[in-house]
Amino acid sequence: MAEIAQVRTEADYDAALARISELLGAEPYSPEDEELDRLSTLVESYETEHYPMGSPTPSGLLEFLIDQQIVSREQALSLAGGKAGLDAMLAGQQAITPDLAQLLYEKTGIFLRPPLHGFATTP
Repeated sequence: MAEIAQVRTEADYDAALARISELLGAEPYSPEDEELDRLSTLVESYETEHYPMGSPTPSGLLEFLIDQQIVSREQALSLAGGKAGLDAMLAGQQAITPDLAQLLYEKTGIFLRPPLHGFATTP
């Protein structure tokens, strides 16, 4: 297989991802591990340019953390004031409570300034 030196097109990107899959589990400090590291850097750069990710919404962040079991549903329920409050927050219809925003910050380092509705903010 020819060495992938750059990732400029979608075809280059697909080829790099395929090669990365082959290299996963390479012996540390081996030539394959070095290739994996180099390709990962190229793919990350391509993704940053072509697939930028915006800031998460408070409701999206909360839903993700609950889905991943980083925050328990029971924790979120108690900090949201019950099922109706949590459902409204997850639907983006109600601002995240200050206590819930604090928990999300502790778990992710993402600062949410309540009661801003639907926007992630910076400290």
